Amino acid sequence: MEEKRAKDQLKAHIRAQNQALILSTAERVFARQGLAKTTTQMIANEAGLPKANIHYYYRSKKDLLEAVLGNILQLWLESVSCFVLEDGPKACLTRYISEKIDQSRINTNASKVFAMALIGEEPFVLEYLNKHFVSELAREKQTIQTWIEQGEMKPVSAEHLFISLWALTQTYADFDAQIKIVLNKAELEEEDYGQAKIFVTNMILSSCGITD
Repeated sequence: MEEKRAKDQLKAHIRAQNQALILSTAERVFARQGLAKTTTQMIANEAGLPKANIHYYYRSKKDLLEAVLGNILQLWLESVSCFVLEDGPKACLTRYISEKIDQSRINTNASKVFAMALIGEEPFVLEYLNKHFVSELAREKQTIQTWIEQGEMKPVSAEHLFISLWALTQTYADFDAQIKIVLNKAELEEEDYGQAKIFVTNMILSSCGITD
């Protein structure tokens, strides 16, 4: 019995390792090649695995893409803090912007794959967002409305506020090539992301009438 349990644990460990390798490699290849041009053979080659191993865990490229996107979407939901009413708008917006730009720096490939999927209107992403993200956004909107009613920030459209936040933060991942050209740098440095945080935060707080 103990021997069987040990074998099962070893199999589960190997399976988890292989899946983690495949998903991280797939994310990188999808980000570089695009969703349409990527093939499972490309992913297998880069992972150093036989193509049959990819299809052992994921029957098709569609299944693999959905697994990658599922990881990314879960990361997006867990990587930023919820707005806390008692913390006030300045602290919450400052924290949110910092966390979003950190994600653009740390998980650049994930952001690019997510953007490609949105542009291509991948059904998996749209269904996931409608199922999980809409309720999250509704809670944040209610918090913002309370701050407005309490006079802690001026009246703004919560929807357009979040659209602007995403555009201003995720661009440092999705369009990093353009930013490198503008800043005349081969690679973005931590200082660049730090300056972005300051600029974006000041812009957002000012537009919301938050001064203290």
